Amino acid sequence: MIINLRQILARVFDRLVDSSKKESAEKAVVALAATGFLGHLILVGVMRIFPGTQQTLFQGLDQSLLHAVYTPFSIILFYEVILLVFALAESHTVEVAKQYQIVSLVVVRRVFKDIGSFGSFDSWLSQTEAVKAVLIDMGGAVLMFILVTIFVLLRRVVPKVPIQRDLNGFIEFKKAIALLLLAVLTALAILNLAVWLRLVPAAVLGIPDSLKNADLFFFPLFFEFMIFTDVFILIISLAYYDRYEYVFRNAGFIISTVLLRLSFSTPKPWDIGVGLIAMAYGTAVLAIFGWFSSVVRIKGLATS
Repeated sequence: MIINLRQILARVFDRLVDSSKKESAEKAVVALAATGFLGHLILVGVMRIFPGTQQTLFQGLDQSLLHAVYTPFSIILFYEVILLVFALAESHTVEVAKQYQIVSLVVVRRVFKDIGSFGSFDSWLSQTEAVKAVLIDMGGAVLMFILVTIFVLLRRVVPKVPIQRDLNGFIEFKKAIALLLLAVLTALAILNLAVWLRLVPAAVLGIPDSLKNADLFFFPLFFEFMIFTDVFILIISLAYYDRYEYVFRNAGFIISTVLLRLSFSTPKPWDIGVGLIAMAYGTAVLAIFGWFSSVVRIKGLATS
């Protein structure tokens, strides 16, 4: 029964990742992001012309035009999270690379929010705390970009040690898990939007002030799901291949994901440091994994 369910979910997953559907989804995301950006700009303009509108549904919405960048970035980030879920069935290293990219984009998006918090651009140098926040996020984003680049390059050059077992069942398992995770992701997004629109009381979820954090619980909770998903996949993978280097690599990636989750709960500016440590750790694990695999492959060729 479990095998049949796994195969059914895997087939549904394959239909979702069809290339034509992916192209349509990308066009829809671009259109939605552009619409959201223009809509946010128009809304801010209306609030500036008619200040009384802020006492309605839009109470708490910032009147900075630069904060309008937050909307399209949020839509793009949500699409990147969907791609992360699909990458789950492709490769563990691709999935981890997507995690790093998402966190770095979250930091980049926050730069615009920090700049939008300036009281006045004419006296921005006198706003020490705001300037410090912008510079820390800018520097952290660039360092994350560098680590993501190194990680992607390492992933491409790491030698592949052939696995002697049939991995079709394992791949179907990962597709089934990815599909279930996609359902969880959709539910989280809908609930997050409902709380932001005040359709669901924030107090029900233990959120003291939903308007201060546009992300609410979405990214922290999603990364928690990713941690348990990766652990589950690691356990299942032992039935298909139990090579030491793969087990260590995957465990190291889980540690990296845990640190990424902790970064969302760490106050500024320490959150940037925790995120960078997470990425540096994952990159180091991949580099050592590549070196170990090279040694194993060379010895294997020498003894064959």
